[in-house]
Amino acid sequence: MKATRVTVKVAAFYKFVSIDEPGALQAHLREVCAACAIKGTILIAGEGINGTVSGAPDNIDALIGTITSDARFSDLEVKYSQAAEYPFQRLKVKIKKEIVTFGVPGAQPAVATGTFVEPEAWNALIADPDVLVIDTRNDYEFQVGTFEGARNPQTRAFNEFPAYVKQELAENPKRPIAMFCTGGIRCEKASAYMLQEGFPNVYQLKGGILRYLEEIAPEESLWRGECFVFDERVALEHGVRQGHHTLCSECGFPVKGQGTSAAAVCDSCRDRAPAAD
Repeated sequence: MKATRVTVKVAAFYKFVSIDEPGALQAHLREVCAACAIKGTILIAGEGINGTVSGAPDNIDALIGTITSDARFSDLEVKYSQAAEYPFQRLKVKIKKEIVTFGVPGAQPAVATGTFVEPEAWNALIADPDVLVIDTRNDYEFQVGTFEGARNPQTRAFNEFPAYVKQELAENPKRPIAMFCTGGIRCEKASAYMLQEGFPNVYQLKGGILRYLEEIAPEESLWRGECFVFDERVALEHGVRQGHHTLCSECGFPVKGQGTSAAAVCDSCRDRAPAAD
C-alpha cells in the first residue's frame, strides 16, 4: 500500500498592537503550541506579535483560532502555505524589544502607518512612473527575486533602512513611495518611520509578497524570481509553492537551481576558494 504523504501547513502572521504583559502571552502560546506539536518561531514584544509556525493543518488552524479569539488579534494578518516536511526543527516563543528589529523607538505602526494596497491593485500602482517602488528587504533577498522596477536599498539588515531613507530619499519627500516585503511587517514599520520623517505619500503591499504570490496569477504578475523565506524551504514561487533555491554551504546565502544539495556553493564563495595544487 502506498504511504499517504503528510502535508505540513505553514502560517506566517503579525500584528502591531500594544501588549501590556508579554510574559503571560508567551506562556499561554508556548503551552498551546506544545500541545499541538507546532514548530517555528513566535516573537512577542510590547509593540505586538510576529510569527511563522508549522504543523498539521488542524493544529495550525487551532493555534490561529486561539490567537484570534483574543480581541487584540481579531484581525491578525495571516498568510498560509504548505510544505512536504516541517520547515522548522523546533519551537521558539520569545520576548523581544521589537517584533522586527528596526531600532527607531518612535516608529509605531499601531499609531500611524502608510496606506495599504491590496494585491489586485498593486500592479497599477507600481507601473505608475511617478511612483518610487522600494524593496525594504535585505540585499540577498532582493537578489532571489523582486518586483519589476523595484529599487534595492542594498541593506544587510533592516535596521540599516533608516540611514538609506535619510541618504537617498530626503531630497524629494513628497514623491509617492510604494514599499513591500515578505509578509508586510517590515514595510509597515518602515511606513510608520517615513510618515514620522515627513514622507506623506507612503504605500505598502497588504499581506506582502506572500499574499501577492498567492492571489495573482503568474501571467498577470510583475514579480520576477522567487521570494526568499527564513525557513528550510529557502524560497517560494507563485502559488506559494517551494521554489528552486538552496543555501550556500559556505556562507548561507541562497543559491538558485541547486535542488536540495547540501554541497551547493554560491559564485562568490566559489571564486574565493583557493586553487587546487
